[in-house]
Amino acid sequence: METPLGDVLEAEFNFHERLVRLSVEIKEEKGRMYGATVKNGTVQTEKDITSGRAYPVFRKIWPFREYFSSLPDKDMLVSIGGAYEIYPPFQPEVSEKSRTSRGPLESALFPSTRYDSIFGIIRETRFQRWRRERREAREARGSLWTRFKRRVWGDLQDVCLGVGFGCLVYYVYYDYVVLGLSLAVLGMIAGLLDFLVRKRSVLMTKVLSFLSFGSYFFYNGYVYF
Repeated sequence: METPLGDVLEAEFNFHERLVRLSVEIKEEKGRMYGATVKNGTVQTEKDITSGRAYPVFRKIWPFREYFSSLPDKDMLVSIGGAYEIYPPFQPEVSEKSRTSRGPLESALFPSTRYDSIFGIIRETRFQRWRRERREAREARGSLWTRFKRRVWGDLQDVCLGVGFGCLVYYVYYDYVVLGLSLAVLGMIAGLLDFLVRKRSVLMTKVLSFLSFGSYFFYNGYVYF
């Protein structure tokens, strides 16, 4: 289905193996796709489908839990088993007295745990949620060596491109002012490449190095030459 905001949701169910594959395509992230495989309430795999890498997708699927909970296939919902807080649309009868004594705000802040044992729901404490979010963020970032290998090639390309382009500008114009402006512009372009094209955090050391050298050459060219 497609949500009113343009996000595309998909759910596939293997009845014999009790496997459910959930995927979301988020429009705000320029169509980036995330997916997860669930079996009997246990998450088997999670990944960023666009890049093909393992990625914790709880925060990506959780906002659409109500849409997935409205699926007409009860067997599929039972197989999901409360993962990402996707539950079967079970609404027990509530007496008029309990409705008046418990307002909607209280129900939202303190959800009932009466039927958790029926659906196999295990609710997290705040400390457990904090530990899980930290673990997911740490797994998404990877180790220091993994992060270094992931981005060293792209940063090395940017540095080589900047040095080569700077030498070309200098030999063509033989002007420190033009060279300084070119290096400063290259620093901003390198930051935009990381943020817009490579979809990763900007390496400020690289950007500041370009800006520093550009400022140095611009100052010397403007003052002394």
